[in-house]
Amino acid sequence: MTGNRTIPTTRPATVVTPVIKIDGTEIARTFLVDSISVSKEVNRIPRATVVLIDGDAARGDFQASNQGLFIPGKEIEIHAGYQSDVFPIFKGIIIAHNIKIRDGAKSLLLLECRDKSVKMTAGRKSMYFTDVSDQDVFTEITAKYDGLETDLEASTLNHKKVVQYECTDWDFMVSRAEAIGKLCIADDGKLSVKNPDLSQEPDLTLTYGSTILELDAEMDARHQPEKVISKSWSFAEQKVIEEEADDPGIMLNGNLTPKNLADAIGNGNFLQKHDGNLEQPELQAWGKAMLQKRQLAKIRGRVKCKGVHHVKPGKMIDLQGVGDRFNGKAFVSGVKHSIFSGDWQMDIQFGIDPEWFTEKFQVESKPASGLLAAIHGLHTAKVIQLGNDPDGEERIKIHIPIMGDDSEGVWARLASSDAGDERGFVFRPEIGDEVIVGFVNDDPRFPVVLGILHSSANPAPIPAKDDNHQKGYISRSGLKLVFDDDKKYVEIESPAGKIIKVDEDADHIRLEDQHGNKIVMDSGGIRIESSKDIVIKSAGNMEAEGGMNLDLKANVSLKAEGGSGAELSTSGMAVIKGSIVQIN
Repeated sequence: MTGNRTIPTTRPATVVTPVIKIDGTEIARTFLVDSISVSKEVNRIPRATVVLIDGDAARGDFQASNQGLFIPGKEIEIHAGYQSDVFPIFKGIIIAHNIKIRDGAKSLLLLECRDKSVKMTAGRKSMYFTDVSDQDVFTEITAKYDGLETDLEASTLNHKKVVQYECTDWDFMVSRAEAIGKLCIADDGKLSVKNPDLSQEPDLTLTYGSTILELDAEMDARHQPEKVISKSWSFAEQKVIEEEADDPGIMLNGNLTPKNLADAIGNGNFLQKHDGNLEQPELQAWGKAMLQKRQLAKIRGRVKCKGVHHVKPGKMIDLQGVGDRFNGKAFVSGVKHSIFSGDWQMDIQFGIDPEWFTEKFQVESKPASGLLAAIHGLHTAKVIQLGNDPDGEERIKIHIPIMGDDSEGVWARLASSDAGDERGFVFRPEIGDEVIVGFVNDDPRFPVVLGILHSSANPAPIPAKDDNHQKGYISRSGLKLVFDDDKKYVEIESPAGKIIKVDEDADHIRLEDQHGNKIVMDSGGIRIESSKDIVIKSAGNMEAEGGMNLDLKANVSLKAEGGSGAELSTSGMAVIKGSIVQIN
């Protein structure tokens, strides 16, 4: 192939023959084709534009537009070749029908067409996938679309869960495929998801001075790292784990290696970081996908030549006569056919975009769903009212100072560690407290108070220490609940000095108050002390029993009285002593 001085075609590349079919039937030659443009690219929906000469100013009508042939939804095929030997270059559906009138120019009918995979871009969707491989995910998604053929290469990476959130099926599939080093290539109603095949022979050789009409090519050292390191936080190990990507060793056209370019600007390690719990196989796949993408982006450009049908995204071409820096096999990432004024030319795009699909296109839904200007991040606010929520939604009213002093404030929901029907924690902030606020769906109409803040102006009641032994709650009036992990006690205390303390270090439970009353439970038993009276009453029976002895002692007098009877008995000796003993 290297010696070819002409584009290999089945017939001499002289008279161009375009053929358009609607629902499988060729349109009449009475429809005048002005131009045809077809574009196919990896990770993009193939598209075509057919321009017909239409419109009669004298009659005030567009006859071709009136036909039922060209309405959206019709299946369309575009074939092209030379001297009536034609081949398909696009199959899809008409999605848009436009007419154009310009002063001094011919009026036109424009048909915008897309591959059948365009159905995957209709509407954002959300879905959970559990215990699946990426191939399983792709299979489940594409099964929803009738008439779409698939070729889904197996993937070894398995996931406990994959979440698609407010994202079109197409965008989701491309982003997931990219993350494991695969390319989505839609072509004439068939969708393939595969690794790029760089071992295949070139489908076309293009040579400067004969078959190359135009060429733009560049190499950029900024996109060539020597290594890719992917990092994530491990929940189980409680540390950052990392994986160095296996080098795919891609060496296509040009005589400089990716390492040569990386060394040129000292581009050593490219770091990818994820704060979630990515496991090592996924980190490896992610890193290798990035390194593969960057190596395929070593040389990027486009070359223009006479049109042929067989060069498609995912194929290889051979560039010759363009110097040592660019000669050799190049990966085809896109093609664009242009048929105009009896000529057929094509631009072949080679090399891969170094950016992720999700960096280049907005795949996520708009903040605040596009209903109004969104508010991002967390904001500080002051509490200005607690009660009388006009909607009865348990909200509190806050003022965000950055919005201006004249702002009347907004009602915000209050996050809690537990909340439900007539249950939960109720710890509302005080009026004037500083709080931190987030917004549901980034919509400024729906604030949520996430927490309350201490500062130098509002210091914490328990000073911060690195040992962090003490934690607790102290209320506005001084009510305290304190936990001490060093001395191992829990203490409840009122401002006046009433205390309940469970103390592991002292090995006791103590209840006491400011009046000198005290109950202590420890290894020696239970002691009850009071500086004044102790009164014990029971509406039912009261029993006192000692395992051995029971002593009752009064420093002045001891009185035992039974309203309807009294009994003193013993199985042993009974002793009654006194300076005077009176028995009535």
